[in-house]
Amino acid sequence: MFSRFVLIFPFLLYVLLSNGQEEPATVIPLYKEKVNKKTAVVRKTGKQHGVTLRAQVDDGYPNRPSDIEVGIIVPEAGWYVLETDALPEDMERLEKEDSTGRLTRYAYFQLGSARLTKRIVYDSHSGSKQELGRFEITNKNQKLKIWLPQNLILNAICIRPYTPPKAPPEAEEYVPKVLPGKERPRLWVNRESLPMVRGRLQSAEHTQAWEKVKATALTPYPFHVDSEREMFYDEKLEQVIEKKAFYYLMTEDEAIGKEAVNLATKYLSVLEFGNVRYGDITRELGRAIYTGSLVYDWCYPLIAAETKSILRKNLMRLVRDMEIGWPPFYGLESIINGHGNEAQICRDMLSWSLAVYDEEPEHYKYVSYTILEQLVPMRKFEYQSPRHNQGIDYGGYRFGWEMHAVWLYYRMLGYSVFDDNIKKMSDYWLYMRTPDGKMLRDGDMFNVQYSDGEGFYWKNPQTMLLCYAFSGDRMIKGEFYKQGGLPDNPVLFLLLNDPNLQPDYDLSPLPLTKDFGKILGSMVVRTGWSTEKESGDVIAEIKGGGYHFGNHQHADAGALQIYHHGIQVGDLGLYLSYGSPYDFNFNKRSVAHSMMLVRDPNEPLLFRTKTNDGGTRFSQRFPRTVDEVLNDSWYHTGEIRASAFGPDPIRPSYSFFNVDLTAAYSAKVRAYSKSFLFLNLNRKDVPAAIILLDELEANSVDFEPYWQINTLEKPTIHPKGFVLKSEFQGKSGTTYVDMLKPKAIDRETIVHSGDSAAYVFGDLYQAKSPWPEARGTRIMVRPKEKNIRSSYATVFQMTEESGAKLPVEFVEAENYYLFKLTDRIVVMAKPDRYIDETIQIDVPVGREYELIFVGLKHGFWNAKNIVKNSSFNLNIMKDNHTASWKSTAGVIQLQPGRAYGVREGAY
Repeated sequence: MFSRFVLIFPFLLYVLLSNGQEEPATVIPLYKEKVNKKTAVVRKTGKQHGVTLRAQVDDGYPNRPSDIEVGIIVPEAGWYVLETDALPEDMERLEKEDSTGRLTRYAYFQLGSARLTKRIVYDSHSGSKQELGRFEITNKNQKLKIWLPQNLILNAICIRPYTPPKAPPEAEEYVPKVLPGKERPRLWVNRESLPMVRGRLQSAEHTQAWEKVKATALTPYPFHVDSEREMFYDEKLEQVIEKKAFYYLMTEDEAIGKEAVNLATKYLSVLEFGNVRYGDITRELGRAIYTGSLVYDWCYPLIAAETKSILRKNLMRLVRDMEIGWPPFYGLESIINGHGNEAQICRDMLSWSLAVYDEEPEHYKYVSYTILEQLVPMRKFEYQSPRHNQGIDYGGYRFGWEMHAVWLYYRMLGYSVFDDNIKKMSDYWLYMRTPDGKMLRDGDMFNVQYSDGEGFYWKNPQTMLLCYAFSGDRMIKGEFYKQGGLPDNPVLFLLLNDPNLQPDYDLSPLPLTKDFGKILGSMVVRTGWSTEKESGDVIAEIKGGGYHFGNHQHADAGALQIYHHGIQVGDLGLYLSYGSPYDFNFNKRSVAHSMMLVRDPNEPLLFRTKTNDGGTRFSQRFPRTVDEVLNDSWYHTGEIRASAFGPDPIRPSYSFFNVDLTAAYSAKVRAYSKSFLFLNLNRKDVPAAIILLDELEANSVDFEPYWQINTLEKPTIHPKGFVLKSEFQGKSGTTYVDMLKPKAIDRETIVHSGDSAAYVFGDLYQAKSPWPEARGTRIMVRPKEKNIRSSYATVFQMTEESGAKLPVEFVEAENYYLFKLTDRIVVMAKPDRYIDETIQIDVPVGREYELIFVGLKHGFWNAKNIVKNSSFNLNIMKDNHTASWKSTAGVIQLQPGRAYGVREGAY
């Protein structure tokens, strides 16, 4: 007989949820229910009893009487969550039978007279306990029928009331500031822009895409469904539906429009994702919502009232299953970061809420609140630094979805609701590009091939399309075409592309140095914009200062990267699996990057980490508001003390970056500042040099400092430092790393290479990967003598092939260093201070030298050539702190203060 119960006793193993409150739940032991003895048998495993199929019964096939019937009584009709507890009879057999590695077993369920549904009851991800999903129980007393798979013992069903995410009071009370108009269409076009998009179809640039749309739209698509059987998503069908709806929008061909409506209605009525969670299935779920929303809006005049109601019902059913929940405030998700900052809200829910606004305006209230009141102000603040905190790949992916929201609002309203700084974000992907077609590393990388494949070129053409079409940037349009265009999405291309905007493939007018500002402090410096794979261009990046935003962002404040015929100095982490021991203890951590480590043996470990790597604070927290960023010191990673390049703003001879990184570390660090000076030497044999200074003060003499750089090829170690090499396309480069301080007799070098590259202070994390990062080399330098203060002064010279390095003269003063290198004389303040004293240098005879002073205290200075008895005044600006000019033989005296009666400026 059926179990009868009321949901009042707490189930010990569960629960959830979005509002952080536990919900009462009840377990139903299935062996006590009605078991079909012809097909199933009760079996005891340990202390549990369960039900399993008899050996001769077909696996899980529903064309037979159910194996188990469960009778349930609930307090009231409504939505409930069902969960199962199951385990394999024979794990070894399951592993042999499984070819996917997921160890997945499905069962079929039927609640009352509802349609039969297929759900996962065991897999490698969640194991024995599976959430089947949300089910609508329409009567207080209902039957649940179950069809079992082979080799699985189903022990129990758990049922509890479904509690939707709780919207914050501000969202509940929100009155949208921006509303959709009464006219249609609303999605991607309005009455004013529709004729423009139609007119552009005739351009030569649009011919191929439009012919592709027409070919699909005008071809009948046979699609038959059984309303009693659910189906999984069909991406090809969704593309057909979208193209037919777009064709109707462009031509008003009602026959094609009605076909789009018919296909969408039938498809959504049987579409079911069940409890599949692998592969971030919410992305496929969202695409189905988006497709249905396009049809609802674009074909609105063709849809009967009853059909609209059916479409809205099925769209709502799918929306409830989105990862961010509905309303879109599931506690672990947010539109600011994570999966919530992808298509879920910015494209899928926004399109849906706009499409059904006339009949169901409440949905738009929540969606517009998240975009207009949460996302827009946060990005206005963040995008003061035109680079993405989630890095090259996740940044490119997620930013593209934000651009969907930008466009959907812009085309609906005729003006942008986002700040204009969003138009410069695409610069990030231009500057990070390396001649081998790849990118400097930033964040978790899933799209970069680490091999030296000749044909590889990093791409995200959809994001490039959304960017150049909005900003009107011809160079980004050129990048779009370099990346192959968007042949698989002709509809989006036709909606956005302006044929009058000609692509520009020449990047040479751009400045060679990019200062990314103070929110995500960093500087990228290049010696050229060559796209030839054998190019000898040097590209370098220094990071530090600003704020940390978690998730796919790494703990890499202060990290250095150098590219010259391949990665010479950079990152060794590989993004293989989010949150794995390797990921959280190596890939995302400071130890995988070329930066300073300071090891406090008692430093607490956070966020499921096992190993103390000595790096900056590892964080998986992310801020959700500007106030939180500014007022919670957890997110602060340091202050940029100076950033400058010149004297030519397009082809600077020097680029300077000085940052205080104390805040990036825990209290083990009392003070830490770093300076980076890139010298573009304009030589073919030695195209560039970098001076890197680190000044560290720990909070205990027992905290060990490690200056670290990582490289892909095994380096040569010599008394002056290290020799790094890289080769690509038959061309090689050598980087000479001379450590001037501490001296060789005062330092100890530790090298972890090959299989031990990810050996982190006693713990070994190995990556199973063919990429060279998995077997790279970490060079670690520490002082031999214990001291609270540690100072490092290092010169990197990038040379062609195995060319000779240039001689370097080096003098240390109390507050600065003096370097002489080829035709440059550099006075460089120690990174934790500004120079505020008289400096005197001798300029040798026989050639013209560029004098470069970095780290000067802001204010007026006077420069005097004692030999020539000439002088001039300089005004050193705050945040810049640099000066440079060219000089021939003489004795130069630079002193604080402004002289009277001399010229202003070094001209």
